[in-house]
Amino acid sequence: MLDGMNPSYINDQLILYDKKGFQVVTNSKQYHLNNYDVILKDKSLKQLEAFMGDVIKETEVPFDIERLLAEEEEKEIISYNIHDVRETLKVLDATMGDFEAQLDMISMFDLDMEMFNKTKAQLASTILGAVQQHTLDDEFDITIPANLRMPEKYQYIVDWYKKPENKSYKLPLKTDVNSNSTRQLVTTVGGVPCVYGYGGLHGSKDNEIFEGILVAADVASLYPSLMINEGFASRKLKNSKDFENMRDRRLELKKIKDKRQQPLKIVINSAYGILKDRNSACFDPVQSNNVCIAGQLYLTELAAKLEDICELLQLNTDGIYLRVKELADVDKVKAIAKEWEIRTNLELEFDVYEHGRLVQKDVNNYLLIDLDSGHYKCKGAYVKKLSTIDYDLPILNKALVNYFVHDIPVENTINEAKELIEFQKVIKLTTLFKGVVYGTGKNVKVDGKDKTIVEDGIPLKEKVHRVFASTRPEDKGIYKIKVEKGQQSYEKIALTPDRCFINNDDINGVLVPEYLDRQYYIDAANERIKQFTEKTEEKVDETPNILFDCMCKSETFYDFLEKCQENHITNKVLEGYLIADCCSNYGKTNKLLTFRDYFNQLYGKNKMTVSTLDKKITNEKVKSIVINNSVLSKTGKTYGELDSKKSLQEIFDYLENDDIEPYKIMEMQVSKFNTVRYKNEELNDNRWFVLNTRDIISPNIIIYNMKTGETRYSKVNKHVYKILPLQDGDIIDVIRTEKEFGKKIIGKNDDGINIVAADINNEYDVITQYDLVYRNYGKGKSLLTDCEVC
Repeated sequence: MLDGMNPSYINDQLILYDKKGFQVVTNSKQYHLNNYDVILKDKSLKQLEAFMGDVIKETEVPFDIERLLAEEEEKEIISYNIHDVRETLKVLDATMGDFEAQLDMISMFDLDMEMFNKTKAQLASTILGAVQQHTLDDEFDITIPANLRMPEKYQYIVDWYKKPENKSYKLPLKTDVNSNSTRQLVTTVGGVPCVYGYGGLHGSKDNEIFEGILVAADVASLYPSLMINEGFASRKLKNSKDFENMRDRRLELKKIKDKRQQPLKIVINSAYGILKDRNSACFDPVQSNNVCIAGQLYLTELAAKLEDICELLQLNTDGIYLRVKELADVDKVKAIAKEWEIRTNLELEFDVYEHGRLVQKDVNNYLLIDLDSGHYKCKGAYVKKLSTIDYDLPILNKALVNYFVHDIPVENTINEAKELIEFQKVIKLTTLFKGVVYGTGKNVKVDGKDKTIVEDGIPLKEKVHRVFASTRPEDKGIYKIKVEKGQQSYEKIALTPDRCFINNDDINGVLVPEYLDRQYYIDAANERIKQFTEKTEEKVDETPNILFDCMCKSETFYDFLEKCQENHITNKVLEGYLIADCCSNYGKTNKLLTFRDYFNQLYGKNKMTVSTLDKKITNEKVKSIVINNSVLSKTGKTYGELDSKKSLQEIFDYLENDDIEPYKIMEMQVSKFNTVRYKNEELNDNRWFVLNTRDIISPNIIIYNMKTGETRYSKVNKHVYKILPLQDGDIIDVIRTEKEFGKKIIGKNDDGINIVAADINNEYDVITQYDLVYRNYGKGKSLLTDCEVC
């Protein structure tokens, strides 16, 4: 607008065509405007307005109207926009601490006010003195801390990080990292189920309540301390000593309760997170891995040394929760911990609860309560302390906290609540869905599949709604609309009742109407309590154990299939294990699959019609085996007195012992076991299966040798990789490799740029030439360039 551009044009480019601001207003940088965005991550302004109990109705005037506005329409638009500006100011007021921290960072470090446009992470990089420069390609060259004294019992946890197959964040053949593909070590430490990986330590005794003398031992500033003690700060800082000085200065200010410690705290705590931010000048991912892994290993060592004198309850990223039998045991814990603190140069902060209660759903959802004072620590969505801009189903949080902390029945909390805002459920329509309707949903069968339909749905204009459970018979449910392949489907919005009413007006101070269904909230609170206290029986797939038992009792593949039938192993389940080469002691995969089909056709039969035999069995040799082991009836229509067992044994001996495509075998092995076991000694030494690819700094791959079974973490020449990029699941022939020394930083120049030299103690092979032998393109299509793969 300052540049004389048409605001309508700018708006359309941004909203309708999804362009970025710099693409629309190309010379905007000449206007020096400082911007601070108060919107919280993943929350729209309307959602925040709803949490605060304010009006969340949309304007009745369409935004795409193609005429001049009438006077009343103009007034409504002005009123609507003023309302949103006021709401934005209310959000600013609720988050003023963040705003002031940003301002304090700029003021304390004498930065230009234009830096206000930066995020706190970007400010931290500037304040820490990070210098933009090349990132070393050593993301998984993990450094195990020298002061670690891991007991032999748990040394396998340390070794897990050293194995080449674990130098990846994701499991084999997975395209991204999510909850189902993250590479992890699942084990038990001191009786506590634990998960290790590249995201911190998570371990807890789930769905239990513990009472007695509880001790919480948290490491003070664990990650900043490790970055300083172990030299794990970003190697792109001009002077890493500045980070240590900043930490020490912050502790001095904190000790005298000087508020200037707050901006220092933000910078110090940001220093770890930006190590894996590719857009940050501090980007140094191996240091992030070093910090995270060192913290896990140090805490595991401490837990291992405490397990004989206490009951471990939880191991988390920066602390341990435990229970002791008597107060004297607390001193024993602290004595063991003291040696650990001195050696590791880490400081533990102890909280002792003489009469404590730990209500633990899992490591991320719990309440740690001091029963004497009523004070508690909490973590997790169900029990967290809410704010005005995070106020969703608050009555349930209050009911659970009162129940677990003060032993107040949930009915009391819910029935005594008077204000409507306490019961609000705020919903937001995401871009995945086309709209929202208010109506009665029905579950029906369409083409054999369950489907929800809403026959009387009333379309709702707003994307954000405030929903309440209702006892009125005429009230309905709220559903979102999805369109896939031209077909419209409905889905009930999660955590909403079947019968509800919507109130998008200002509800601050509004009392609960008589038709609010309080029982719905009582039931929901009790269900959440069950999630905390009732153990869900873990489903264990016993199929592998059953199959192994069948195999141990079977000399022949015929016997094995017979026992599988006796144990009700379905054909579909068995096929996966056959493809995964789990029965190779009986023969190769294709032979076993083929025989399995004949077994299904013939097993237990004592006769077969001529027409059925001709239809089901096309192999003439197999057909003759069946005929030779039966007697043709006088009518010439049936083969009777069929000896199916002898026929099948002869068919097995006749079948050629060959395999299916190795890719299918290895793909199934990964699917079943997250690893590859296939080996073929007839292959060349240079035939490899690509398990994982990563090309963030430079191309790196994890490959499996199909002849020897060796797994290797390898680097690839980036120029070659650019010509022929690899992907998970490729089969390649490695034609040429070259020896190359690793790199190490030996100093910095005057500008803070790292001086890099060859590390003669770290030599590795770099793949410089390879042939792509096989690639699966999906939907039955693949590239096959070498018949040997068949």
